[in-house]
Amino acid sequence: MDESLLPPPVEPARPFPWRLILALFVPAAALAGGTGLQRWLDPAASDPVLRWLAWSTAFGLAVGALVGLALRRRLVWAAYGVAAPWIAAGAVAAVTGVVRPVGELLADHREAACRAEGRSICSLSEFDAACARRDVARLGPPHQSICAGASCTQRWVYRGPFRPEEPGFKGGLLCSIVDGSRSSMIAVADP
Repeated sequence: MDESLLPPPVEPARPFPWRLILALFVPAAALAGGTGLQRWLDPAASDPVLRWLAWSTAFGLAVGALVGLALRRRLVWAAYGVAAPWIAAGAVAAVTGVVRPVGELLADHREAACRAEGRSICSLSEFDAACARRDVARLGPPHQSICAGASCTQRWVYRGPFRPEEPGFKGGLLCSIVDGSRSSMIAVADP
């Protein structure tokens, strides 16, 4: 038989990475299962995060033990199931601890750029305070004035900058002052 007529030999395919997939599945299932168990069995938890991690640990033990049965390494996977929720929570806390100062630094830079532009209000707390005091001089010229008869409503819009701890709004915040005596502030999508 002529070997040149045969197709070239096919390299064996890489095996599916079951261990990696299961290593990611166990903490995800543990945290999700812990959420369900906490809501079902412990809805009025005094310390919800700690209780959630405790329920996730219990669920992780069960999921890890089942995965260990399938892979014939029961003890290792059961221990991983117990530790996985804490590892995931620790990783999230570490990333948050690293990212938070960067967010603060960026917010400080945006506020400094705002002040360099000459704007009188460069933070949400300043805008909120000026609106509550009805400080028209600090708010500057209104975005919109609506007058009907003797009644006038003036509106100012704040679009940022926002600090990381402040809720960001898609469009901005609207301060409405009616006749210089009442004020209110609402979030608006497109003022």
